[in-house]
Order: sequence, then C-alpha cells, then structure tokens
Amino acid sequence: MEPSPDLALPSRHVLAGLRDLRPGPVHIIDPFKVPPAEAVEKAVALDELGFPFVILASTDYESFETRMEPYVARIKAATSLPVLLHFPPRKGVGFPLVAGADAVILPALLGSQDDYFVWKSFLETLLTMPGRMNREQWPELLLTVALTFGEDRRTGDLLGTVPVGTGTAQLDRHIDVALNFGFHMVYLYSRHAHVPPGVVRHFRNRLRPDQILFVSGNVRSRDRVTAYLDAGADYVGFAGALEHDDWRTTLSGLAPARPGLVPHIRGARR
Repeated sequence: MEPSPDLALPSRHVLAGLRDLRPGPVHIIDPFKVPPAEAVEKAVALDELGFPFVILASTDYESFETRMEPYVARIKAATSLPVLLHFPPRKGVGFPLVAGADAVILPALLGSQDDYFVWKSFLETLLTMPGRMNREQWPELLLTVALTFGEDRRTGDLLGTVPVGTGTAQLDRHIDVALNFGFHMVYLYSRHAHVPPGVVRHFRNRLRPDQILFVSGNVRSRDRVTAYLDAGADYVGFAGALEHDDWRTTLSGLAPARPGLVPHIRGARR
C-alpha cells in the first residue's frame, strides 16, 4: 500500500550527504540564546573552515515560527551550510518546523517515561505537517534514537527522561531498537558530564555502517573531539565552547582537519 501523497516523506538528499561526509565536529547554535547577527557570523566562519553543516537546537523555545523563520533565512543567505533543526516536540503539535530548514532531527527518547516523547510525537508531526506548511517547504526528517547519559534534571522535568545506564545489556536493548526499526541516526548526549567513549565504541560496533552516530555534551577541546571520533562517532557536536568573546580562537582549534563537504549536500534546498 502506497503512503498518502500528503504524508510522503521528503527526499533524502541531506541524509545521503551526511552518510558520505568524513567524520568530524559540528557546531550547535541555540537560536533562543544566540542573537541572529552572532549566529550568522559564526555560521560564516564555520563555512569558511570546512564544517559540514550547522545545527540549531534548544531545549526551551517560545514563538518558534516567529523567531526561527528569519533566523534560518539569514544563515542560509550568508552561507552554503545545510541547516538542521533539533528541538523537542510539544503535545498537540509535534516537532516544531520552519520553512527554510534543510532537515529536522526527530528524536525518539527511549529513556523517557512518557511514550509521547518515545514515539507518539513522531506520528503527531506527520499528521500535522500538511496543515503547517506547503509540501515543498518540508524539511527532510532524520529519524533518531536519542539517549541521555548522566544526571539531567532539566531534560527530565521537561521530557520525562531518566539517565541511561552504561551496562552492556541496557545499551544493547536500545541498539536493537535502532537496528530493528530502521532509525537513520543515534544521538548520544550528556548535559553535565561526558558520554563515555566506551559507550560510543559499543554503539559503533553494533550499528549498521549507514546508521549515523552523533555524540555531544561538554565538548570543548580538540582532544575530546578526537577521542569520540576514534571511538567511532561520525559527528561530534559542540555548543557552549563558543559562548565567549574569543570564540574564533576556540573554533579554529576545533575545526576539521580538512573540508568535509560533498557536492550534493552543498546544494541541498538552496
């Protein structure tokens, strides 16, 4: 049975590009903390240094469409970088979307005690997308298993998550979900600590080669980036490392060894 044309998923140009890129660091900008002009300046620097894409993400947000549409448009006008969104869903709407974004990370929070954040939010997003924007404006959907390591009361209060244990049996249960349900990506995150490199290595050893492994949380040095890449991560996200006046110096130290873009992702939704 063919899916309804109204619910057909966007073509996977971004996903194909992410799979083809060489592993490396990625910057995450909080658009509800970083002013638009500063975000554009950072995005231009990222583009010049060969970063593959930029992620706009925040745990909290208000008036999403009002703020995000011009925010995304300014970054897209100034750079060639694909823009990915990573925001939690809200009941009654699903994941927030905005015209101009190339892709949106849709996390299934397997560590949540609320099944809305485990899987129902994805279905709600699919059902509400046709009424929120025209089909040609839809971002590509990246289906993601998201796991939080270490204490994180902020995310726990908002999304019902509990810290994921690092025992092999518990990790394997989550990996089995990622494998059996065809997720595109696994996102490992720690707000106050670090995801253990051994956990990253265990996921990489069991995931399919085409499943993207993303790690973030308290990444502030090239050594940390290198440790995660050596453990098998495809992308290592950093955010707070650039929240100071001398961010250009830090950014140059975190930059990829060489440009990692491939031609078909450079043209995504431009």
